[in-house]
Amino acid sequence: MFQKWTLRGAAPVALAVGLYAVPAMAQAQQAPAPIQLEEIIVTAERRSTNLQDTPIAITALTAEDLREKGVVDLKGVADATPNFQMTTSGNGSGGSNFAQLFIRGVGQPDFIITKDPAVGIYIDGVYLARAPGAVLELLDIERVEVLRGPQGTLFGKNTSGGALNITTQAPSDDFGGVAELRIGEYGRLDVGGSVNVPLVEDKLALRVSALSRDQDGYYKRLLPSADGTKRNGNDVNVRSGRATLAWTPTDELSVTLSGDITRERQAATDYQAVGIFNDAASAPNIELYNRVVLAPQGMVYDNRWVAPKPWTTYSTSTSYANSDVWGVSGVVNWTPGDVRVKSITAYRDLDVASKADADGTPADIVASAGISVQQHQFSQEFQFSGDAFDDRLNWLVGLWYFEEKATDTQSSRQLVGLVDALRAAPNRSISPPGVAASVCPASGTGPASCLGGATNANNLRYDQARLGNRWLDGSSYAAFAHAGYKLTDDFSVTAGARISKEKKDFRYYEVRPSQNNLVSFNNVTAGDTWDVFTPKLGAEYKFDSNMMVYVSWSKGFKAGGVNGRPTRADLFNTFDPEKLTAYEAGFKGDFFDRRLRLNLAAYFSDYNDIQITRNTTDGTGAFIRLETNGGDGEIKGLEAEATALLAEGLTLQAGLGYTDFKFTSLLPQQATAGTLLLTLKNELPFVPKFTGNLGLTYEVPVSEDGAALRLRGDWRHSSSYFIDIDNTKAVAQDAYDVFDGRITFVPSSGDWELFVAMSNITNKAVIANGVASPANGNQIVTYKAPRMTYGGIRVTF
Repeated sequence: MFQKWTLRGAAPVALAVGLYAVPAMAQAQQAPAPIQLEEIIVTAERRSTNLQDTPIAITALTAEDLREKGVVDLKGVADATPNFQMTTSGNGSGGSNFAQLFIRGVGQPDFIITKDPAVGIYIDGVYLARAPGAVLELLDIERVEVLRGPQGTLFGKNTSGGALNITTQAPSDDFGGVAELRIGEYGRLDVGGSVNVPLVEDKLALRVSALSRDQDGYYKRLLPSADGTKRNGNDVNVRSGRATLAWTPTDELSVTLSGDITRERQAATDYQAVGIFNDAASAPNIELYNRVVLAPQGMVYDNRWVAPKPWTTYSTSTSYANSDVWGVSGVVNWTPGDVRVKSITAYRDLDVASKADADGTPADIVASAGISVQQHQFSQEFQFSGDAFDDRLNWLVGLWYFEEKATDTQSSRQLVGLVDALRAAPNRSISPPGVAASVCPASGTGPASCLGGATNANNLRYDQARLGNRWLDGSSYAAFAHAGYKLTDDFSVTAGARISKEKKDFRYYEVRPSQNNLVSFNNVTAGDTWDVFTPKLGAEYKFDSNMMVYVSWSKGFKAGGVNGRPTRADLFNTFDPEKLTAYEAGFKGDFFDRRLRLNLAAYFSDYNDIQITRNTTDGTGAFIRLETNGGDGEIKGLEAEATALLAEGLTLQAGLGYTDFKFTSLLPQQATAGTLLLTLKNELPFVPKFTGNLGLTYEVPVSEDGAALRLRGDWRHSSSYFIDIDNTKAVAQDAYDVFDGRITFVPSSGDWELFVAMSNITNKAVIANGVASPANGNQIVTYKAPRMTYGGIRVTF
């Protein structure tokens, strides 16, 4: 019975003072049967352990947690996790499936294949290497674990920021399944389900899951699109499926084969302009574009194209965000004796394409012809584990191999039509930006610096059309070990280490369509190999069976890369790996006969050679992108998470995160005249100082036979944060609060439920991503979803 009264997650955190009222409430109520929080089993240490006995800062969300919060993909996990940010559609890509994850301030602000993520995503032990296609549908999930801090000694890939460990539902020996239907605003229609079929008793079982999600876009286009339609951006069209076959021929051997596939055919993320500037001093190329291209059309690029309110845009470009992602894996568990052997073999493939209107206006200021990414990867991991010395020692050693090949094609078209207009004008008849018109008269008698004319080489300074192809060939080899030893029944020490070799080779080829496909980068190459040692040390002390403290020291590593979007030969530069040394202390405790669970963690990180991405200008005012190492910094912070059974049927979950980053030193900066330099006061993107969440569930009996209404309310808060390393205020997010609610009717049988829910009840506009482009005189953002109402039915059998 007590399961009806609990939310099965250990999610979130801690207004701890208020929670100490629990014992008095418990005494006053004299509940007829004890109610307790359930144990949560996690695999953060590559073995099954109780969350409260695991010396790592973890947020664990069960399938029930995710369902009650209305979470359908990975983006929703961040809302319930302190110091975790997740977004998509970075750098004006429009890629709604291009994941960007940040934990404790460490993450990846760019999706490009020449840059590795700092937060790893693992699904059933398989690493996902690339950001495109990584916004996973949470289809038939058992649990999501968010691990904070470096995870190099146990997980396949070095991850300096943390990891998402996703476990799907495994086949079982019982026939059964679940089906769910959701309908809602914007034409929402979600249909999904799973079925478990035992094929041979105690030997062979199959589990199959499928999901279809459709929803119209919530961004309103104020003008017809280029194709004559008004297809609103940010819509949903997803089909996903998974099949898992579990074979257990003997008690010592099990084999699990799994395959999954996801197909998306969506409009791209829409952006809206929040700032436009076009004067010769601040945006010289835009001043010229207005004068030469738009003025003859009776048009101007100025603040009239700033969208009137959130979720509206003057975008007109045809857009799409398509993806085909699939993978297969095989997991073998063998226990020949005292040693447990595990093998994880996997292959994954992705094909992603996106095209967006990246200026939010009808002018072709930033009119990309699209981005496409193809990648396939193979990984093999062997784990050997066991216990010794009367179970005082638990140990694990492993070997890891990974290889990937990726291609990335991007057509960049900025200031479309400018070079053609200059070529069509009389020779030397157009003055450059900031130069009086009289200097370059229509007669063509101006100085050599004047623009215009079919063969005038000066025109090419304003050619911003590029078709670039990138190739990545990468591999990683590693050996790792981790062990914990009980010095006494209460005091344990842990140690781990990872030795790895990472190799990356890049190639870049680029032509200039406006210059008869002139080859501007002819298969230029770059690459490097890194030999990496990442250790971890820790100690844990148990006061009793319900309380423990731990400390740890660990190192993390993220590989270097190359600037994959060079606009000049000297900008095809490599950047170094970034490294992180983390110190952490934590406390985990269950109180009041397991009615209150409180987990605390404090950390300090030395963050070195921080990789940054900058949009800036060259000496002529043209767009350039810099990928480099910014310098060193320090991050300190804390997390607190709590779950409390306040009364029979009343459960509270809360979370609080604090992150404070500062640069301690800056490396020499790659910049040109007119480019602002970073200072020690600059902040990293997507790092709010405070995050908080609070959820309250109350289950109310409505009949004597056990039918009930379950009322759920959620609040989450974030302090302000920047979107870019330059800390552009126009595209920064202010502090905000968001509220969600859900009502569920559960009959006495418990085998179906009806629900209605509303997300973002106050219709708060929260920036999901943005770009500030000084060269193009624009500042754009895209907002997360507005208020949405939906309902549905869920049936189990």
